[in-house]
This record gives sequence, structure tokens and C-alpha cells, in this order.
Amino acid sequence: MFSGKTSRLIELLERERFAGRKVILFKPEVDKRYGEDKVKTHKGIELDATVVKIDKGGVKALYKSALDYGVIGVDEAQFWNENSGLEEVLNDLASKKKMVYVSTLNKDYRGSPFGVSERLLTYADEIYSLTAVCTKCGEDAVFSQRMIDGIPESGPRIVVGGKEAYQPRCRNCYIKP
Repeated sequence: MFSGKTSRLIELLERERFAGRKVILFKPEVDKRYGEDKVKTHKGIELDATVVKIDKGGVKALYKSALDYGVIGVDEAQFWNENSGLEEVLNDLASKKKMVYVSTLNKDYRGSPFGVSERLLTYADEIYSLTAVCTKCGEDAVFSQRMIDGIPESGPRIVVGGKEAYQPRCRNCYIKP
């Protein structure tokens, strides 16, 4: 979190749109932080998005919609269900000469990999691994520390949130829940 992954995704999609390509951006239904039909960065940059269910039916709908576009963006891919088939559908779209950009966290706040993200990486032609800055010491942060009232917290795997719920942490400052 806070590495600029959504900012980078929007930047890449805007670049493609500027080049005259037809672009669509998808977001998972569970991410309601910044409004229903927008993807928005922590800095306030936003782009219209199509909301998709995170199950097999939603992925089928994503596929059908994406066929009409040359460039497909997917934000917060880690939120899709493990058995949704998202990675296979995106791979199929890329094989149809579509440009596919995906932003995802590679691991949860416990430091465990997201299965969807792991599988997406195996299909990727290029991977940009971004890091944030540790809020404790300023080093590169590769972990998301879930915080409740300033205290490292555990709980359900998925809790959608921003700076009120998570802090970027380096390996040395991260406290495993």
C-alpha cells in the first residue's frame, strides 16, 4: 500500500488513451473507498471505472466488456476470489492482442501472498514492483501494517481501507500479527 500502484495504473491508461486507443478500467465491487464508479489514488487523481463482481460471473462480464477495447486496466486485483478465473481471462485477453495492465498487492497485511496476485505474475509479460516508504524509519516498505487506533492489529484477511487502517512498513519495522 502507498507505493503508487494505482497512480501508475492510471498514468499508463491515460498514456494509452492519449495515443488514441480505446481504454476501459475495471475495479472490484468491494472497493467503495472513493465512490462507486471511480478509481482514485491517495493523491486524488481519479479515472472512471466499471465495477465488477469478484466472482466467476463478474469475471465473465469483465471479459465480455473488455473485448470491445484495446486496452484493459484492472485495479486492486488481489480482491478477486481465488477461483474467479481472473488471471486466465486476462491472459486470454492479452493473447487476443489486448494491452492489459493490472495493479495488485502481492501480499496481505500478514505478509502472506495473495493467490490471485501470484498467478497473475506468472502470466505477466512485464512486472513493475513498487515499494512505499516505511512510516517508521523511511526505508523501502514492502509490507502493509494493519493499524487500529495506532496499534498493529489482526483480523479478517480483507479489510478495504487507506491510511486510516494501514501503514507501509519495511521488513525491520513490520510487526507480524
